[in-house]
Amino acid sequence: MSEDSDFREVEQLIKSFIEEARLELRQRWEKWTIDLSQNEIHEVVGALLARQVTLARQMAQCPTIWNGHIAPIILRAMADVFISLTWVLKDPLERSRKFVLYGLGQAVLQFEHRKAQIADREPTGEEKMLIEASEAWINSQRFSFLTDVNVGSWSGISTRQMAEEAGCLDFYNYVYNPFSACVHSMWHHVARYNLRQCANPLHQYHQVPEDPDFPIDPYNFYLSAKYLEKTFHAFDEKFSIKVDAPSAYEHLCEGLDKLSKSQNEELAMPAESNPSEPETT
Repeated sequence: MSEDSDFREVEQLIKSFIEEARLELRQRWEKWTIDLSQNEIHEVVGALLARQVTLARQMAQCPTIWNGHIAPIILRAMADVFISLTWVLKDPLERSRKFVLYGLGQAVLQFEHRKAQIADREPTGEEKMLIEASEAWINSQRFSFLTDVNVGSWSGISTRQMAEEAGCLDFYNYVYNPFSACVHSMWHHVARYNLRQCANPLHQYHQVPEDPDFPIDPYNFYLSAKYLEKTFHAFDEKFSIKVDAPSAYEHLCEGLDKLSKSQNEELAMPAESNPSEPETT
């Protein structure tokens, strides 16, 4: 199989995954019975599901970020969505309201900061439009339970505690926490990815900065699909939803496995002799 052929197969895998992930989201929304007296549940849970699809799609569409520099940032965001959703699902109404309150609190805080920044001068036309748009969005949030705006922690507990209560502490320990190193550029990430040992023994083999290139690793694409599948499963289990759409995750796994086998078979084939060179005897 040629590189062009491999690339076309990967392109098709990406296209199919995105189409199927969006179809799965749409079918789940259509099969979920909406209770308008508790609209915040449906909006928060629906938004988190859609966010997970968006993150997985963005990962799929950008193979150049399937590396240790950028992929963990997307995967950590997906871990955050999964933990938040599973925690919300333990008490959907109360925790959805907390989620909304915190988000609105942050929006109001940013709005006030922006107004304070230009308080002693006339805002530009662009700044005025931005402020008006922000204010209009905040005012459009007409939830009956809103009597105050929360600017503290939306859950009132740490992410680790949320994961523990939601029954996904292993996911926190082995996914969320390790990927946080890349997100926050912590020492145990930058030391591995942005330093190399100096070759000069007179310099005591100290480490020097570098910006290395890494090859594309489809395993990062696979992980994003896996986390999306886990999110869908948590939703299905809570609300007893069953969709007819094909699983984007399962189809991706089949496609990646087929591609891997094809490449392994090609590597195992003996090299063909070059017809332009005479055979040796």
